[in-house]
Amino acid sequence: MTPSPQPQGKSLNVIALISGGKDSLYSLLHCIRNGHKVIALANLHPPVQDAQEDIDSFMYQTIGHAVIPLYEQALDIPLYRAPISGGAVDTARIYRNDAADQMAESHQEDGQDETESLVPLLKRVMERHPEANAVCAGAILSTYQRTRIENVAFRLGLTPLAWLWNYPVLPAPVEREGVVTQAGLLEDMAGVGCEARIIKVASGGLDEGFLWGDVSSADGLVRRRIERGMRRFVVDDLGGAVLGEGGEYESLAVDGPGFLWKGRIEIEEREVCSGEGGVGFVRLRGARCVPKDGEDGVSPGDVRRPALLDVKFSGVLDGVVSEVGDLELKTVEESQSMWRLGEVAQSRNGGTWAISNLAAPEAGPGAGEQMEAIARKIQLILESTGTRTPADIVFATVLIRSMVDFPLMNDIYVSLFKKPNPPARATVACGNSLPEGVNIMVSLVVDLGPRDLRQGLHVQSRSYWAPANIGPYSQAMSIPVRSERLVYIAGQIPLEPASMDMVAGPESWLEGYSLRAVLSLQHMWRIGAAMQVDWWLGAVAYLTGADHIGTKAQIAWRLWEMMYAQQTDSDEDDEEPVLDAWDIKYGGRAHDQPINLEAAALPNISVVQSDVLVPPFFAVQVAELPRGSDIEWQGLGCRCGGLKMAAEELDVGRKIDTITDGNLRYTGVEIDNGTELESCLQRLLERYSTAGVSHAVLYTAQPLSANTWPGQIVPCTSVWGQKGRQLAAGIILQTHNPTDAWTE
Repeated sequence: MTPSPQPQGKSLNVIALISGGKDSLYSLLHCIRNGHKVIALANLHPPVQDAQEDIDSFMYQTIGHAVIPLYEQALDIPLYRAPISGGAVDTARIYRNDAADQMAESHQEDGQDETESLVPLLKRVMERHPEANAVCAGAILSTYQRTRIENVAFRLGLTPLAWLWNYPVLPAPVEREGVVTQAGLLEDMAGVGCEARIIKVASGGLDEGFLWGDVSSADGLVRRRIERGMRRFVVDDLGGAVLGEGGEYESLAVDGPGFLWKGRIEIEEREVCSGEGGVGFVRLRGARCVPKDGEDGVSPGDVRRPALLDVKFSGVLDGVVSEVGDLELKTVEESQSMWRLGEVAQSRNGGTWAISNLAAPEAGPGAGEQMEAIARKIQLILESTGTRTPADIVFATVLIRSMVDFPLMNDIYVSLFKKPNPPARATVACGNSLPEGVNIMVSLVVDLGPRDLRQGLHVQSRSYWAPANIGPYSQAMSIPVRSERLVYIAGQIPLEPASMDMVAGPESWLEGYSLRAVLSLQHMWRIGAAMQVDWWLGAVAYLTGADHIGTKAQIAWRLWEMMYAQQTDSDEDDEEPVLDAWDIKYGGRAHDQPINLEAAALPNISVVQSDVLVPPFFAVQVAELPRGSDIEWQGLGCRCGGLKMAAEELDVGRKIDTITDGNLRYTGVEIDNGTELESCLQRLLERYSTAGVSHAVLYTAQPLSANTWPGQIVPCTSVWGQKGRQLAAGIILQTHNPTDAWTE
């Protein structure tokens, strides 16, 4: 059961940013493949006074810029150009909103960042083409380039598209199944008749003999030569080097399939030139566009796209579907967990500050007015420290009564965050399980450590990798905790990344639900891999629907369990890259975080120094999820050198401890169904010291009195644990002093 992407999203009218390079022109084919229309081309070129063949730009490819005007005729699409002004003023990997806004207001002044050259160019295109609502670029691995285009796109109200983002490490298209190559993207270009010529080399593995070679030729000769040449110099990211992502070479697209290319570009004269540091390039003269005769038989459907599921997740899906017939089809009598609202719970330890159960029923019955009051409370609590702001929040849980209230809540929530990389977030609707009069409840995790050590992942472009985060939240936030890192992952629902549509799947509810459960778990896994997570400390699967809820919980558990089968192969080919290509190309000048060249498999079994147990898991039934989804995965990852795991039977259930070498402890406690919860919690709190607890979460379907639990509460309809058994409650505790917490 290996489904392929089937984007059905609304058609977009796209402005294509082109540099002349293979990737920017190939992205146009993917726009068309996904049902969109390319209505204009946009290009930035060197200033007239600096119109040499190439300039050193962090952001733009400029070599071969004199050929760019021919693309208007070759593609029969209007072209708009403007000069690059300014330089790389902001060289951080993530483009700062405050700097961008300031520069935008004075974009004519000296010292502006070159990124801002895009703003007047795109505005001019939008004036001529008011129907434009998207912009695409060929960013493959560069966070530096992608975040700048996303920043400009959202300021102008355009949807950013980056079809090739992380493409080299995604599963191969079915057309390339079984083909082993480091040049997969180039193979896919060759499959639709693209022609891209090397016009610059800047690597010890490539000499001037590679100039004007066709990297996407049908015979593959140049690709194999590049692989052989680069293998001597590159150990960890050969695929990126073969694609030229580290600046090893630059290319010029001169032809492609007839459904896009109405003519081909020919060059009458080429001169090989040498530059400084072993750089070689081609000076082009007499470029012209020649009409193409006849049909080439290539259609948009021939453009190859990565498979929807990685091989690993496809196998897990097949496995769980084959087990469905053997699963006990459980039903459950739902509970209604009404509870009384208590005081806001707060706890600090180990560099984090948890602020839980913020609500404002006193503000009035409306979700909007309650969220406004909660936002004011958040500001006041953070301001009371004198040093912390909403920019220090790294994770938020937002509980609402109904998804009808989501837009009101979100419009106010977004006003809290003014800087890049807003906190990761999970949003669920709890229905009448929320306390009476409460329509919104927010819980937060605040990082108390140095801001410059924090890392975020906020991909807002549509791609084939994982769903774009178009709202005020990041896919992940990573913070240091002593010598290790905690990685908070946003809740993931089963959206098809390229279309951002919910995946329906087969008509059978079992197979359809299983596909959605696997896809959303894959999203969480890919994000974790991109953030270099070694091990999941735990995960929660939020479920909806009254029918088959017990069986849904069992399926989610089996998926989670199957991902922890003993797999010690560290050469997985579907891990996300940890090396930013712009960092390679510009010698670290666009670098703001440590680079780990070795991407370990996730889960990384090698860090476990004890018996390997399946990490804590809870399936939590709620009223609604975003976009009408029936499942949402949310996890907490850890980047560490080692950890130990232990399980223990309690008189009220079972607990699993994970203790890292840096003395971070994550404990998952399952409270048996039928247990009287309040007295159980009181006994547990008396029996086990809570010293050192930095975050405590209680998932329960039973009613609670006010101030029963000194932490975050997620009221729900039912709770399920490992082996798919129903629980009275599930508890998560994070501590940073394991000698004082949860030991007998």
